[in-house]
Amino acid sequence: MTTQRSSRKAAPVLAPAPAPATEPAPRRVASQADIHETIYNAIVEHRLLPGTKLAEEKVAELFSVSRTQVRGALQRLAVAQLVTLVPHRGAFVTTPTAGEARDVLWVRRTLEPAAMARLIERIAAGKAPSATRQLRALVQRERQAHAKGDRRKAVRLSGEFHVLLAELSGSPQLARMIRELTPLTCLAILAFDAPTDSACPNDEHSQLIDAIERCDTAGARRLMEEHLEHIERSLRLDGRPEVEIDLAEALLG
Repeated sequence: MTTQRSSRKAAPVLAPAPAPATEPAPRRVASQADIHETIYNAIVEHRLLPGTKLAEEKVAELFSVSRTQVRGALQRLAVAQLVTLVPHRGAFVTTPTAGEARDVLWVRRTLEPAAMARLIERIAAGKAPSATRQLRALVQRERQAHAKGDRRKAVRLSGEFHVLLAELSGSPQLARMIRELTPLTCLAILAFDAPTDSACPNDEHSQLIDAIERCDTAGARRLMEEHLEHIERSLRLDGRPEVEIDLAEALLG
């Protein structure tokens, strides 16, 4: 029996259609909270100096937002005393007086030794078993930042060390106050110290943790007082350096 061959040709194999070009993801519009956080971090990381003008129009242009958004962020920062709003002149990063700088550090010397004592009590009672481990991990990150020359990160982590200590003490009120005082301390350092100097060596942070581990309450309180006194002694409270800041570089660089 003969087989009849089909005369129908096989359909050609078509190459897959090219995928449509993907549009680049649209840039997320900065919120008021984003603007607040960026300016806050620029102060804490010693990128924005006291007296720097935060012109609404310029900041709005940098973030591609309305001046209303910027105004709301600046008002929040003014409540925290990080920005000063001057009628008919605009917003400026707050410039503390020498007396205000001393007062901030005096308050910290009053509160933070007590935080050390309270944390030791909590550890002894078994209520903060991971406290020293958390503190040492943060100090290690601070050391790594110094080793890499990332001064911005090192400065920020230095402040976070003190906030973490207050949080671990178990007092929400104390933690809130230290969170508020930390950026004010940054302004004091920036107003009365050379911006490239380090006023909070992390080896002193390690010594504080050692005292906590020994449950040496008296020694821990003394070390914290000396640590904060070291910061105040590093300040040149009889004058402040004149340094001009590039706003775009400080906020977005």
